[in-house]
Amino acid sequence: MGRSGGRSKFTRIERSLALKGNVRVVAATAFLAGLYSSMMGVIWQPFVLSLGASMSTLGFLESLGGEGGLVRALIQLPGGWFSDRVGRKPVIILSGLMGISAISLFVLAGLVRDWRLLVPGVILIGMSVVARPGEAALIADSVHPNERGTAFSRYIFPYVAAGMFGPALGGLMANRWGYLPVFLTRVALEGLRVLVAACFLRETLRRQLPLLRPTALVTGIGRIVRLPRKLWGLYIAMTMDAFAWGLGATILFGLLSKSYHFTALQLGVMSSVFSISCALSQLPIGKLIDRFGCKSFLLLSELIGLFVVGGWFLFTNFKAFVLLHGLRGLVFSTFLPAYLALLSGSVSEEERGEAVGQLSALRGLIGFPAPYIGGRLYDLGGFKAPVLANFLGVVATLILILLLVREPTEKA
Repeated sequence: MGRSGGRSKFTRIERSLALKGNVRVVAATAFLAGLYSSMMGVIWQPFVLSLGASMSTLGFLESLGGEGGLVRALIQLPGGWFSDRVGRKPVIILSGLMGISAISLFVLAGLVRDWRLLVPGVILIGMSVVARPGEAALIADSVHPNERGTAFSRYIFPYVAAGMFGPALGGLMANRWGYLPVFLTRVALEGLRVLVAACFLRETLRRQLPLLRPTALVTGIGRIVRLPRKLWGLYIAMTMDAFAWGLGATILFGLLSKSYHFTALQLGVMSSVFSISCALSQLPIGKLIDRFGCKSFLLLSELIGLFVVGGWFLFTNFKAFVLLHGLRGLVFSTFLPAYLALLSGSVSEEERGEAVGQLSALRGLIGFPAPYIGGRLYDLGGFKAPVLANFLGVVATLILILLLVREPTEKA
């Protein structure tokens, strides 16, 4: 019995070490994702405008498949649902293959000079976030509850660290050789990311939920509007956050390119400064979240955001926007790990993927019209109109977090 008990304890230790290794593997894939995303992020909106699209059209494309867009919203609930049933790893690999297909369509649109061909690519790039809920659940599964803030920061850190040089590199490549080499570089890096995930990730789902009938997924999607009562406050505040930042921040590079004629290299410098700020603050903030709780850092994020968006409204020169984008890095580094740790600690292990997908879907469904509305506001009132709307939305979000959000109840 003693030998059996010792072997069982040794096996648990082995499993613990193996699962913690997942954080390192996901961090490696996050670095690759951060590199290709940051390279493409600075050229995407100028690229769309270069094909003859209007600012409203750019807002429509962002609303459809951009960050917080409709497709990203709709895909994350089934993504979380499947990650709780077939496993985290298969969905992560599928997402990479979708991303490669999407970029191939962007290349085609650039070659024939027709922005309408971007629409199917934007839909696919939106669908490629299908793995986000499973990825978040995999990290939460792999560490002790008291280590989740730190673990999520270690996952986010390499993503933003890659952005310290990726945006400037992407802007420089676009200035010298055009947009096509940036897209082809993303295809290569995303292929490498899929390979690393396939070879080295360990599945964490110990008890798979049944797939049941196809109608069960439809029932699960219906749960978007039947929210757990204990999470109502969090869901309301987080959806307001998505809508507020969608009005101005999601189309900022397009606004700056069209209004103030910022170049791809200037946008790349801004994005690199954002990433440096975020990377330097990410790990210590994760530890502080574990120590002091999540809600205070959600509040801090929105407070910093007020200064950032207020600066967008007041200033017009490049140097000011570089400094403001550095401050915006703190908005990101204080918000995302606190948000993920709070949500992960509020539900059981078997429901984490679906819970992250549910809230992501709800944020996207509420937030998806915001970039289009921001684009229309620009057409009607110029640069400051969507920025003012963004500012007022952040004020509303700050009040909702203060009044409605509670710390997670899970105990170590």
